[in-house]
Amino acid sequence: MAVSSTSSTSLTLSTTTSSALGSTHLNSTVGGLDIDALVSATIAAKSLPITLMQNKNAVLQAKINDYTTIKTALKTLQYAAKDLTYESAFSGRTATSSKEEVVTASATSGGTTGSYTIEVKKLATITSNASLAIAATDGADSDGTKATLTGSDLTGTDLNAEIDGTTIKAGSFYINGKSIAVTTTDTINTIANKITASGAGVKATVGTDGKIILEQKTVGASGKITLGEDTTGFLTATGLTASTLVAGKDAVQKRTLDDVYGAGAVAKGYFSINGTFFAVDPSTDTVESIVKKINASTTAGVSAFFDSTTHQISLTSKTAGDEKIVLGTDGSGGTDSSNFLATVGLLNGSARAVDGKVAEVTVNGVTVTPVDNKITFQGNTFNLVGTGTSTVTVSDDIDAMVTKVQNFITAYNAAMDSIISKVTEKSDSSSTDASVGDLFGDSTLRGIEQAMRDYSSKVLSSQASTMQQLSQVGITTGKAGVYDLAQIQSGHLELDATKLRAALASDPKAVQSLFGNTTVSVDSEEVGTGNGSDKTFTLKYGTDIIGDPVIKVNGVSYTLVKAADMKDYATSPNGTQTNVHQFSFDSTTGKITLNTVLTSSDEITADYDYDASSGSGAGIFVQMGSLLTSYTQYGGMIDAIIGDKGNLAKGIAYNNERITDMKYRLSQEQATLYTKYHNMQTTLQGLQSQGSYITALLASLTKSSS
Repeated sequence: MAVSSTSSTSLTLSTTTSSALGSTHLNSTVGGLDIDALVSATIAAKSLPITLMQNKNAVLQAKINDYTTIKTALKTLQYAAKDLTYESAFSGRTATSSKEEVVTASATSGGTTGSYTIEVKKLATITSNASLAIAATDGADSDGTKATLTGSDLTGTDLNAEIDGTTIKAGSFYINGKSIAVTTTDTINTIANKITASGAGVKATVGTDGKIILEQKTVGASGKITLGEDTTGFLTATGLTASTLVAGKDAVQKRTLDDVYGAGAVAKGYFSINGTFFAVDPSTDTVESIVKKINASTTAGVSAFFDSTTHQISLTSKTAGDEKIVLGTDGSGGTDSSNFLATVGLLNGSARAVDGKVAEVTVNGVTVTPVDNKITFQGNTFNLVGTGTSTVTVSDDIDAMVTKVQNFITAYNAAMDSIISKVTEKSDSSSTDASVGDLFGDSTLRGIEQAMRDYSSKVLSSQASTMQQLSQVGITTGKAGVYDLAQIQSGHLELDATKLRAALASDPKAVQSLFGNTTVSVDSEEVGTGNGSDKTFTLKYGTDIIGDPVIKVNGVSYTLVKAADMKDYATSPNGTQTNVHQFSFDSTTGKITLNTVLTSSDEITADYDYDASSGSGAGIFVQMGSLLTSYTQYGGMIDAIIGDKGNLAKGIAYNNERITDMKYRLSQEQATLYTKYHNMQTTLQGLQSQGSYITALLASLTKSSS
């Protein structure tokens, strides 16, 4: 650094300062030196390890982020692979009808495939009954009436003449709370029009007899015509007073039963339909409320409907066929204590009652009895909609299965892309992105990549030779006989949908076993030979056996019994003893125990099924799913790397501790440096004072000598 050669020492102080560790001091220069710059340069040089550590953390965090992305892709693949192991994936069915105007069909999962010829000779009909037309005893219109208010005769008055200012004056009057303004230019007709347009909910007309009539726009008793303040004299002049109001009536179905039929016609009590009781209170119940009660019932088995045109209540059975609608006392234990059924004319014996009929149908020549024009046959449902003959074909839903396989391949390729793109990405010194090259050549990801590639060519020797690997159902790493380097490097799978469809059509069970088998059958396992002493032998997969093993000695079958019940011979009723062949099986150890000791010439064989869901005999996607689970599950292989207690997280935590420690030590060193420079500043100030004193002294001596 350069030092100033001027004879005087410069000292300046400033309140602005900065450093890598924060502003903690005054910016100063001493003897021409920039102290802050000197300290900052020193601290910056010694802060380089912190920067390097922070860069390491950025890379570690980038690895965590990239691993998380890969884990998500693997989990998606795991679900797609697992979806191909379920039996339900292969039990989907489709149904098509040659004549949908006769039969529509829906096939449920697991329904029996095949062709069904369905002849519908007659459709089932529903049972129904209807009441008499309901009419009020007061003669009111069954559809309801509107409230009206009729004024007095205006004979002799010119309805188009302007008001004279004497009988009717300018001002306003109120109807139903709405103000109607009257001006000196109004006529009776224009005032009537204003009333109609006022929003009061009434319509005003002038009859041929000269009377003004106000009519509610809505039907029913709730509609009112209320007259209010009148400063015009119009209401009085036209005779519109409350005394001439005729109240509106509700539609017959909305009026109480007492109001419709008169008090006493219907009593407070009950009526029953198909053994279900309904309460009636004529003072509050209406036809409408009774209909709602019936429809709300889950046990009456009927639907009720009020026809506002015919004003009848109709009842229909919810199920087509010879279902009955038993009303009131027509059924055992029934009632009509309310007299409601009798009053409305809703009786079984009426001419309006119609009995339902059962459908006449054959399926493949066999007569069947539908329920509500619906047949459930061998797991399939056929809906009858018309008469005639239709052929329904139920087949495996191959399209759905192909879609599931394609979904798997899409997920597989995406997972491979996420892995390969990172393990082949080299670092770039010109890039500021910490994730570039962060996982280049990562051994864990390379291992996952290779394991996934292995499944594309894996051979299941436990399967039939025609269905031992994915390529036999159209899932390959590329076209056979074609060398495609880019395809190989990508690790992608391809689907030959035609080949997959053919495999599913010819042998769906074999495809299902290739994909999702979890059970392996063992035939004639050589368990061992007798040695004259041992009775207990171990089966190879004994602890995973499903069901009971079949044991044979020299081809003779042994009977499985409980260990406590095993014996060497059986005694007949006449006392004769004969040898028996028995064995017991302990599923916890996988061992069998024979009831007798065998000689060296005796050979033991076993047949059994065992659970291979975690072994090499399991379906390819079962094995792949297990592998992927080991990667993606909580606490699994990837979590051991990126989880809270994983290696990367531990590395970040360790680096952060070191960064904190280094920052503390540098802050201490920074303070020490400023203390040293402050002391230097004090010393220089002292020297400067001494220099000034000597200069003054020399000047004084020179002056006195002259």
